[in-house]
Amino acid sequence: MSKQRLHNSIIYVLAKGIKIYFTNIDKFFVYMLFPVFGQVIGICLTFGLTLGFTEKIIQRAHTPAGALFLILLLAIPGLLIFAKAFWDYMVAYVALNSMTEGAVTTGKVYDFQSHNEVATRQSLKYIGFLIILSVFMSVGSSIFFIIPAFVLWIYFILIFQVFTFEPDLSIFDMYKRSFSLIKGSWARTFILMIILAFFTIYILTQGITVIFDYLNLTNKLCSVFDVLTNRIPLDEVNKTLAFFNKPIITNAMISKSLYLSIITTVVSGLTLPIRSICWALWYKSLCDIKDDDSNESTRKPKKVSRKKSEDEYME
Repeated sequence: MSKQRLHNSIIYVLAKGIKIYFTNIDKFFVYMLFPVFGQVIGICLTFGLTLGFTEKIIQRAHTPAGALFLILLLAIPGLLIFAKAFWDYMVAYVALNSMTEGAVTTGKVYDFQSHNEVATRQSLKYIGFLIILSVFMSVGSSIFFIIPAFVLWIYFILIFQVFTFEPDLSIFDMYKRSFSLIKGSWARTFILMIILAFFTIYILTQGITVIFDYLNLTNKLCSVFDVLTNRIPLDEVNKTLAFFNKPIITNAMISKSLYLSIITTVVSGLTLPIRSICWALWYKSLCDIKDDDSNESTRKPKKVSRKKSEDEYME
């Protein structure tokens, strides 16, 4: 395998990405702390305050409108924390690509603020970009479009990298650019996505749950959510399920689901850097391939017909 082909291979991208990530793992971990745990804390705070005090507020409020206003006030702190953390998380999708380029050229990751500005200095365009992406994902989540949407998502999987490295393009041109780069490499891109998701999300999540089970921490962590889930009325739901001979739902089951969801969210968020690094390297790799193909096509000599050559000779 030639050096050029090796650099454009999945194995090289994964190896290079893992090296960059673990060389700077402490910096990436600190960088992702608030974007990840801020979302979790914000959601827990919102539901904790509203569900915890709703009953008392309803009993003491003079009107339903007043009760609703007080409940909304309780939700504001958690929502503000969640909104800030979510925005920082979305900024990280772009900033991590810029960090990757810096790590490749200098071997170091530093000055997080300058990398964040790759997204924040064009916030309006980035928000529009995210709105279009969310609309696409909402439509794609429909059962009628899930298969074609998944195929298209592979073609659009490099849009954050295109936004980072080709910011002068319009939003729709960014989607076209990602499609152009993936074209001809769809299968390899799909394999890379599966590998990254399997090892950075599924394996790590399962590993953490096994460790927690071994340390007898699972039940203790799940009991934290019992304060919230025990307030959920399930009697009518379980009556309906029993009528259709379906298993009933318990508050403990909901607590376990919340526990697993939070672990998956945290693991997925904290490992975002390694996925972004690999996708940034994959973007660079596919750009090199497209550039080589373009240069090769321009170097090909044009065929001159024999008749035309003879006519020129006669002249």
